[in-house]
Amino acid sequence: MDLFSQFSIDPEHDTSLSFQIKQQITWWIINGTLKPGDKLPSIHQLSRKLGINLHTVRSAYHKLESEGLVETVRSRGTHVLAYHPLRIALVAGNIRSHTVGVILPSFTNPFYHALLRGIEEIAEEDQTMIFICNTHDDPNLTWRHYARLVAKQVDGIVVVSDDLSAYFSQENKQTIPPIVTIDWPGADGYCVQFDLESVGRQATKHLVEHGHHRIGLITFAQDSVNVLPVVNGYLNVLKEAGITFQPEWIARVPNFDMASGALGAQKLLALANPPTAIFTIADTLALGALDFIKQAGLNIPEDIALVSFNDIPAAALVDPPLTTVVAPAAEAGKAAMRLLHDLIEGNNPSQRQYHFLTHLVVRQSCGRHESSS
Repeated sequence: MDLFSQFSIDPEHDTSLSFQIKQQITWWIINGTLKPGDKLPSIHQLSRKLGINLHTVRSAYHKLESEGLVETVRSRGTHVLAYHPLRIALVAGNIRSHTVGVILPSFTNPFYHALLRGIEEIAEEDQTMIFICNTHDDPNLTWRHYARLVAKQVDGIVVVSDDLSAYFSQENKQTIPPIVTIDWPGADGYCVQFDLESVGRQATKHLVEHGHHRIGLITFAQDSVNVLPVVNGYLNVLKEAGITFQPEWIARVPNFDMASGALGAQKLLALANPPTAIFTIADTLALGALDFIKQAGLNIPEDIALVSFNDIPAAALVDPPLTTVVAPAAEAGKAAMRLLHDLIEGNNPSQRQYHFLTHLVVRQSCGRHESSS
């Protein structure tokens, strides 16, 4: 099907026809529907197809060319160029739209639901609409969603568990829509962070204090910068307790969902000398691990203890209820949105970074181990 047969223009709309043409082609380029090297219809072809004056199409093409999205060469026509999302940001203008974008790694993880509630609460105070984008833990989608949001002229962007600051040079950071990053240690610019190493420390220390000396860890396969501090906290406590770490105690899994948690538990229980306790870096992983452990005929915490991170609502409802480390997601979301609001208003925030402490909530998934005193 001819892509340009999908063109929709409205002569009665407040915006000009040339602007409507330019915007639709821009959107196709941003989304990858039109790829670098693709040829656009000639000015005469598109004007005939749309039934409009060729000068209107020429004006749209000239605007696209001035924004670095296409190139017209005599006798070769007009072709799409490789684009950089920052180009979109620089030409998008600064008219307030009363919208912000939120880029999340997942819609399914309840931890992000709480964070979103915090963002929404502050956004509602000044009737700001939120566009929510899901990257499915794909960094390339983070960058593409940024371009899409900028093209929609949002006033600012919250990026969760990822970082865009590396894409921007120091001199152009003031020209892009304000960005606030959540949960990405080392992020440049304005951000909201959790004390992630203490998460691993608190969970592992609790297990050690319960007499466990073989403690497994279920973690994400990729060494993301917001995962490594948790793993380091786990390793540091083992070392401080005089426990000789065994590499097979770490089960790396492809995702943060329950299926990955079950896979991690399967790996650990298959060891010749399996752990007596497991720490998972997310409650969703713990739920999957808990189900697999039960299906294996083992009891929690009598046969194997389980500690996790996030304190999602289901953590208190499963049997046995999960001992977990709490990160104040909703409060972090509120802080990020307040910070973004200040930046949008042109204010100079009193601090660039906010840090939230975590704490352990003890429930019934970690009983005292027989080797403890």
